[in-house]
Amino acid sequence: MKLFYSTFIAGLALSALTFSSHAGEIILGASMAKTGPYSTTARTSETAIDIAVEEINSSGGINGMKIRLVKFDTGGDPKQAQLAVKRFAQDDKALAVIGPFSSGEARVSFPAGERLGIVQIPNASSGPKLADKFSYAYRLTLGEWPQFMRLVSSMKRKNIKHDTARIVYVSDEFISKIVGTVVMPKIFGIQKVKLIGEAVSFPTAAFDIAPQISKIMQNPPQNVGVAGIVEATVKAVKELRRQGYKGRIIGSGISADPDLAGKLGKDGDGTLYASWFWKDRDARSKSFTAKFNAINKKRGIVKANPHHVDASAYDIVYLLKQVMEKAGVTGEASKLKTERTAIRDTLKTFKFSGVTGDVCFNKNGDAQLPTYIMEIIDSDVRMIDSHPSAKCS
Repeated sequence: MKLFYSTFIAGLALSALTFSSHAGEIILGASMAKTGPYSTTARTSETAIDIAVEEINSSGGINGMKIRLVKFDTGGDPKQAQLAVKRFAQDDKALAVIGPFSSGEARVSFPAGERLGIVQIPNASSGPKLADKFSYAYRLTLGEWPQFMRLVSSMKRKNIKHDTARIVYVSDEFISKIVGTVVMPKIFGIQKVKLIGEAVSFPTAAFDIAPQISKIMQNPPQNVGVAGIVEATVKAVKELRRQGYKGRIIGSGISADPDLAGKLGKDGDGTLYASWFWKDRDARSKSFTAKFNAINKKRGIVKANPHHVDASAYDIVYLLKQVMEKAGVTGEASKLKTERTAIRDTLKTFKFSGVTGDVCFNKNGDAQLPTYIMEIIDSDVRMIDSHPSAKCS
């Protein structure tokens, strides 16, 4: 696996292997999945982080000190995510870590971060209760459970047919399997949606999923819940339509990519998914979206608009800035252990307002975020309903 490991100061990236702490700077680690199975979604998290770092550094930094950002490409591999947090904590003397990206990575890196005493805040991990056993683990994401529960509630509220459903999921990806075998079935049961037949599954690398989809087509339901990242969702939807499925596709939060609409084309019409970010929410969201799109264009990256994980990546940098300012962080090497712990303790009760909305963390270390119910129509996305953030406990 090719690893990307560099520092980033005020918009300039410099390749290196390890770094020592320098006076007058705040060192942050960024554990990213630029390559590997999540790369289609994760590759632009870097853009969002870079924007936030540049903005903060150009406006005075954190407590008068500029951010030095150290980047590590995990390739979406949990073992590499564990290695990343060790490097950040031991070699780079980072104060906190943005990331890792996915739930599978967080499941392995959170215990390592706890032993090392350094905060990690993923921007995409949405598996149930992954941070609850670790005091240094927080997630600026919304769990798959509230996202999908709110989606089905919106279907009822909007009088969208919801009597019957069936589930298709990716069998070899951590969060997709949880959503397909636990989250969706339980929520359909709670919401009185009748499941027609057992869930069907396919591995990520499957070329032909016609046999699995044909099982659904023997007794087509009103809705098919698809639990999979973007590529898998496209594969499932295309095959459903090819076999003549006329019902509605409903996706989980892991399908919430603005690029999904374009990739599905007319096959995607009517598809619903939940997102914790809406680009037109307010002036800050619109400004971030415009800058994000412009920088991606300069970098030669084709992306419709920010994914909610991009918005979270941006917000995590600003969240850490405000937390460090409140905690009086100095970045001095002699205070590293104490200041890492101060960041952890300040996060527990900290309230933050960002492009994702008003954020606080519950007792499990998970952020409370709003939910926007999105519908794909004519290769574009529109918001049809929204739900406010839950209160923190």
